[in-house]
Amino acid sequence: MSYWKITKNEIQRSRAMKLKPKILVVYTGGTIGMIKSESGTYVPFSVDGILDYVPQIYNLDVDIIVESFEKPMDSAFVGPEQWLRISKIITKNIDLVDGFVILHGTDTMAYTSSALSFLLRGINKPVILTGAQVPVYEEKSDGVDNFINALEIARQGVVKEVALWFCKTLFKGACVTKSDSKSFSGFSSPNHEPLARKEKEIKYNKSAFDKGTFDRVFFNIMDAEILFLNFSPLINKEIQAKLIRENPIQGIVLSVFGSGTVPLIKKDLLATALRDKNIPIIAVSECYRGGVEIGKYEAGSILNDLNVISGENMTKEAAITKLMVAIGNFKTDQDVRSYLIENQVGEL
Repeated sequence: MSYWKITKNEIQRSRAMKLKPKILVVYTGGTIGMIKSESGTYVPFSVDGILDYVPQIYNLDVDIIVESFEKPMDSAFVGPEQWLRISKIITKNIDLVDGFVILHGTDTMAYTSSALSFLLRGINKPVILTGAQVPVYEEKSDGVDNFINALEIARQGVVKEVALWFCKTLFKGACVTKSDSKSFSGFSSPNHEPLARKEKEIKYNKSAFDKGTFDRVFFNIMDAEILFLNFSPLINKEIQAKLIRENPIQGIVLSVFGSGTVPLIKKDLLATALRDKNIPIIAVSECYRGGVEIGKYEAGSILNDLNVISGENMTKEAAITKLMVAIGNFKTDQDVRSYLIENQVGEL
């Protein structure tokens, strides 16, 4: 048997030939790339300007490919159509690049990260969303650091799922919410630990990673006929009952008090409408932290009578987008319900 000894020169040549990781940057719009209009309001601008203002990205050990929405959008206008569009861009390029960075407006970024988490379950590559509270064109913008760090996380490839990077913290894509409209620490994960934080360098929290692996299942349909019903002491039950009876609603997310109480009794018109509609219903807490425990209080027992599914620790963003994916892709009530009850991407 013969052995081949690799020389030092051959090792150096091999390292030199090693390809840099390819990262696809998808620019959707948002504050990170906005400029002020003549009227003084912020409006989306082209991705070219962002790249000019963040020359540091060219010092990273990555090859960057950029794909931009033809018309960059304020994230207030981003919804199911755009979520599916971003997902399609990712699935089309999944075998061509090593990771993805999505530049997005902050107002609905948690909805997009949740939607992509369910649409791209088991992707096994980094899909990192980020944005800014202050445009990169202005002094003291947080967008420069957010963009560079998102690229670095995608380059390292330690996290192989949909995640959201903001202000030195990496959150699971389906466990994050926007919690501050102005602070650079604009996002948080109330019921789940962050995936990583940055001090001098990025440190990963392996205990927050998913235990085991999720089978790869990509979806390309979402049903948008969803109602988000927010209970308050002033809720008009008759109006809500009429809304539910007279519209083609396919699923409902209930925002309930505390750990699962609602101002409903069996004879209420709203309770009757919910029962007669016979569609999947998920309950999430209006509280920032703590989640839902259906049946803990008598005032929430009617939720069991209505066959409501506990959202447990889910954010409203996760519950809404998970319900849209479930209804859009499963045909039987049992399949929809099973999907909603089970932990799909670490959201529960």
